[in-house]
Amino acid sequence: MNKASEPQLTSRDKWLDAFPVDEAQRAAKFVLETWNELSTKAPKTFNSSQRENHITERFGMHMPKVSLAKARLLGWWSYEEPSGETVIIDGELKAQGRIRKDIVYKSNAKSSKKAVRIELIFEFKKLEDTSNSCKIYRGKEGMRRFVDGDYAKGLPLALMVGMVIGDQNACIQGLRRSLLSTASKSDLRMVGDAAGALLRDPSKVFPGVAYFDTEHNRPSASAPSHGTLLLSHMFVALPAPPAPSK
Repeated sequence: MNKASEPQLTSRDKWLDAFPVDEAQRAAKFVLETWNELSTKAPKTFNSSQRENHITERFGMHMPKVSLAKARLLGWWSYEEPSGETVIIDGELKAQGRIRKDIVYKSNAKSSKKAVRIELIFEFKKLEDTSNSCKIYRGKEGMRRFVDGDYAKGLPLALMVGMVIGDQNACIQGLRRSLLSTASKSDLRMVGDAAGALLRDPSKVFPGVAYFDTEHNRPSASAPSHGTLLLSHMFVALPAPPAPSK
């Protein structure tokens, strides 16, 4: 990870005062460590030939089994969680804006010292060092699910998890350049910190786990009270398929 000056806080960051940062950090670290462990033990599942939803489904099934013992996390995990809105049309109740969230962690109860209950959404996307892969990561099936879609309504924080195929440094640097393009800054409604930085490196909430953060204006119906969502960007390795057994 790049070593840079600490991100400059703004008045929009006041939500952190009431947020259970320690529990969120343990959840994100648990995701990273569990991925690294499982991808070594189960390479036939954790490889670039598998579909994204197949990988996240298997990963999500495993998380609740070890969460308490390994990370002291008292909340619960869900995977491929469906949600959406409904509308009545011509006497029929129809689904509208149906979505499925890859991995979600929710705390069981409000902390005695903090005023909010955690809900962390982890959106996993394959990432290669190509302009098209970066476009997908940024797009309607990636970051824009949070920015102008229905993901994380009213929440101040969420995580993108890039499943890196190929050279990790090249993939991350390519994504960074992609996010700083004029089109991306506009499409993703990116907001700078107090120093004007659009990529907050190191991550403010998840140092040592996420590589950087980005902040985004959201429509009022989806935004928390301060108006923006902070996206932290984690990266995990997704190797090539293992060689067939002889």
